[in-house]
Amino acid sequence: MISGKHWRVRSGREIGSAVRRDWDSYKTGLIIVAVILAAASLLGHGICPSKELLGLPCPGCGLTRSILLILQGKFAESWQLQPFGYAWLALAAVFILDRYVLETGQKLWVGLLVVICIGMVALYVWRMVTVYPNAEPMTYYEGNLLRKIYGIGLDADLQQ
Repeated sequence: MISGKHWRVRSGREIGSAVRRDWDSYKTGLIIVAVILAAASLLGHGICPSKELLGLPCPGCGLTRSILLILQGKFAESWQLQPFGYAWLALAAVFILDRYVLETGQKLWVGLLVVICIGMVALYVWRMVTVYPNAEPMTYYEGNLLRKIYGIGLDADLQQ
């Protein structure tokens, strides 16, 4: 029992039906995101709007690399880069279980999402005060759009 309510594990057919329903509902958005990510990668740009536009890291900086490091078994490197990579993988597992496998009538992942977001913002503030701009991923990106448009921080010979 979860919070006084019974739950059950869905059948394989029910899980497949739920996955197909979600794919039908969200496929256009997922395809657009995949195309944007592929285009950014092919053009040699990152995907973080904060770094690309302002040159500043965001609370999620290093998260993609952190998750990839976890999947490669490089746990210490992942933790050093962005410890919330572990939390996002745990959230993904809870979401998948809640959405597709267990029938609980609850959204078990919502509370975890709130805690993760608050934790990421707190870590971001601490890192901006203590390590910015001297440690990955808390570094300044000099190729940002704001700098290119306004010449902020460019050397005199680069502005000519």
